[in-house]
Amino acid sequence: MDLYNFFKALHIIGFVSWFAGIFYIVRLFVYHKEAWEKNDESSPVLRKQYEIMEGRLFSIIQTPAMFLTLIGGISMLVVNSAWLEQPWMHIKLSLVAILIVYHFSCAKQIKKLKLNNTGISSFGYRLYNELPTLLLIAIVMLAVWKNLEGLWFGLAILLSMGVIFFLVAKIYKKSRAKNES
Repeated sequence: MDLYNFFKALHIIGFVSWFAGIFYIVRLFVYHKEAWEKNDESSPVLRKQYEIMEGRLFSIIQTPAMFLTLIGGISMLVVNSAWLEQPWMHIKLSLVAILIVYHFSCAKQIKKLKLNNTGISSFGYRLYNELPTLLLIAIVMLAVWKNLEGLWFGLAILLSMGVIFFLVAKIYKKSRAKNES
């Protein structure tokens, strides 16, 4: 059996699942925050439901998927240690480290939203949700091209996507405010 490809498959399965969890959990934060802002009898019921959903998603799906991603990635590096000599890999691993910090920052948000109405607005959570998208783009660009030229291309895409995401979020916020009026 080709161990490298086995670990690569584990890595891909892991990061697809990990990102699915990351993308969904912050959407839950948006709705949880909005539940805190409701002034009716549904607020406590909704908040309790979001607490359950966030906790299960984080502990049952998102965290195991992160570990599967890391096990697959580290195993690929053990099998093919030459990748560690490549500058693009150092950058990719740094971006993965940032993603791990982001992952655990989600755990902090779960605790904060459980206890009180956090200082982050629902719009702030929408923007918070874009960081993993930008990291995903940069990581994939590096992994596909395996050189710094891929990084520069990825950064151009990253910057363009960042601007687009910000503008779309602003337009959505205005549209939503207008519809609520």
